[in-house]
Amino acid sequence: MLRRMVGALLMVGVAAVLTTAVPAGAAVDPADLCKDKKGKATGKKALDKFKAYGKDGKVPNSAKLSSDLSKAESRFQKGFSMAETPGSCEVEDDSAKMEAVVDDFVRDFWCDGPLGQQTVAIPSAAEPAETPGTSGVNNAAYPKLVTMFGGTSYDLNNATYTRYYCGDGSEQPDAILVLIPGFEGGASSFRILADNTIPRARARGLAVEIWAFDRRGHQIEDSAGLDIAEGAMDPQIALDWLYGGELGLTLHPSLSRRAEFHDNHVDTPFMANWTSLVLTRDIDAVIEQARAVAANQNVFLGGHSAGTGFTARYAATNLNLSGIGSPDPGYAKVRGLVLLEGGGASTASDGTLTTDSLDRIEDAADGGLFYAVRDNAPRCVDGTPCTVATEGVDCLGLGKGKCTRTVSSYAVLPGLLNPRILASAEPVSIQASNDPDGSLGILQQDQGAPGNNAIAVVPQLNALSLLLGSTPYSATGGLGAFLDDDGVVADIASFVATSIGAEGPLVGGLATWIEVIDGTMPGVVLPNWGLAPTTLPGVIWGQEVEATRLDRMLTIFFKGATNFTDWYYPSAGLGTTSVAGICSANPGTCTAGNVGAACSGANQAAANAQCSQAISLNSTQLSVGRNRRDIENLTEAPNVNVPVICFGGSNGLTTVPGSFVAFGQSIGACTAPSCSGSTPRVVNASTPNPAFPTLGGVAGGFEAFISEGYSHVDIVTAEDAPHNQVVGPLVDFLLRNAQ
Repeated sequence: MLRRMVGALLMVGVAAVLTTAVPAGAAVDPADLCKDKKGKATGKKALDKFKAYGKDGKVPNSAKLSSDLSKAESRFQKGFSMAETPGSCEVEDDSAKMEAVVDDFVRDFWCDGPLGQQTVAIPSAAEPAETPGTSGVNNAAYPKLVTMFGGTSYDLNNATYTRYYCGDGSEQPDAILVLIPGFEGGASSFRILADNTIPRARARGLAVEIWAFDRRGHQIEDSAGLDIAEGAMDPQIALDWLYGGELGLTLHPSLSRRAEFHDNHVDTPFMANWTSLVLTRDIDAVIEQARAVAANQNVFLGGHSAGTGFTARYAATNLNLSGIGSPDPGYAKVRGLVLLEGGGASTASDGTLTTDSLDRIEDAADGGLFYAVRDNAPRCVDGTPCTVATEGVDCLGLGKGKCTRTVSSYAVLPGLLNPRILASAEPVSIQASNDPDGSLGILQQDQGAPGNNAIAVVPQLNALSLLLGSTPYSATGGLGAFLDDDGVVADIASFVATSIGAEGPLVGGLATWIEVIDGTMPGVVLPNWGLAPTTLPGVIWGQEVEATRLDRMLTIFFKGATNFTDWYYPSAGLGTTSVAGICSANPGTCTAGNVGAACSGANQAAANAQCSQAISLNSTQLSVGRNRRDIENLTEAPNVNVPVICFGGSNGLTTVPGSFVAFGQSIGACTAPSCSGSTPRVVNASTPNPAFPTLGGVAGGFEAFISEGYSHVDIVTAEDAPHNQVVGPLVDFLLRNAQ
């Protein structure tokens, strides 16, 4: 506590920089008086925050802590308001910026300095077929990977995580929270949440680490040159590494080659075998590592967006794939589950797969999908060419006789997102870290000749000209426009939506960005969407807030051996246990003979409803009924007995507590020490209404918190402010359930 009080006094010293000493009897300059008042308000807020955390550390009371922090906020705002009488200050409307200085200082001080970060790769027991590193696979068949790794001895059967921690990292954590990113998301998407949560927990006496998981596709992101660019903080190196070949640049002296980008067929067909179970086993490698490190094996698991589905599936998986002996359920290895802006998964539609669907899943998993991806054409289980309409002849006697359609090995959203666009955030963010608004964004900068810029010349980046228009953007202006919840991209792809500020004025001909810490936001970006809904699916509602600081987000796009995005999201393999809709002219049937027949309207809808099937959280038909535990082994959902906490944003994808009910109804009762053992997860799904049902709360081990005005990404990037309904409850959850 003495260390922290000294820190508070140091903060007062920082605030004193704003003040100006006035000699006795001298005339008082209003601007000097303004600085003095603002300095006092800033220093007072620092002291108030330290006192609040100190009291909570002695007698934990989250409601009292929240109240004390809100009072500190109110006193600070009042002090600034009183200082800013009209015309009295050299700089006005800078309370948010000074508040950020205080918050950053207090957060770093509780953590003994800036948050530590370390990326670690460990072996995974999952060795899927055709994957480099698996026995019998010819690694030389993938020359781009050979170039990347400098030889043929590389192994992709690893699990990767980025560890966030306080201090020098030598302290044993009391608890570790493993988090899984969502669609197209990377480990760095959790850095700000870690930076907010870990010091908060430390102030309450709990040493927490957050381990952010990267899917195995992260290993084939060719980022060696980006690491060099980061070390030099030179965006030109990053640009050359990624796009120098297309731009005709002379190779930068610090680079020995340029990045390899992999196409989604011949370069990466092995991703077809990276199923949900493979990813679950990778997650298990990280969970076991965390259990070996955390005190009393206090490990928690959570995810954001689609990461909540990975979380739910891990908990519901029997990791004993032999079918012999006792189950080895994922949920038994963790103290609790955390769902961030995603509903997890459900057993509601499972258990009704047709024989045809199960046959197609087996043939896809046994080679059909690998060959279909590699050859970019439909294939039988052994690679024989086929069509779905003629599979009865084409695939006769091969596996289950089914023809597997081709898909891309990794996710691409045409005209919106691809590996090169996802990678482009890194040079722009390096530029913005040094030069936020002073020069044209590097992707728009001509390189040696008019029109020779990355957006115009690199085909995969051409879409940015449509998304951002012809407006010349500064570095932060371009990033803000791409990420902002009110932007064109967020309208198309809500999973990038972040409440990050507003487009600013043209400065030197460049469109700039108004940061959350730059002052009052334009009213147009702060609409009120009205009262909360009472029915499902929940719509957006409430007063919008600009919750995320772009200045804090910048470094998470490139810092360390990870990043904010997943360039190669393994969509093919993750879709193995899904069967695509089959159009039939006769909605009562789904047979090979009428597959592909012309149909429309009600007939097509009815046929697709019957024939589009997927395993969500219960694979018993496949894993037990057909003894195919090697494809999926989701048998444990009804037995999940650990507490669950859920978070949503009223402007996000899970806008109401009712969004989480299906998962709560799919799992067993909570028997953890913090639960009553008798309170249901969902007490009443209809009362007061389906959007805001009665959940079991702490006693039932099922809580849900909605942050009003938050967009999808804000849940993991927002400031730890009074409107944030994530950080405080999350810390309470970890404290309550660590043993």
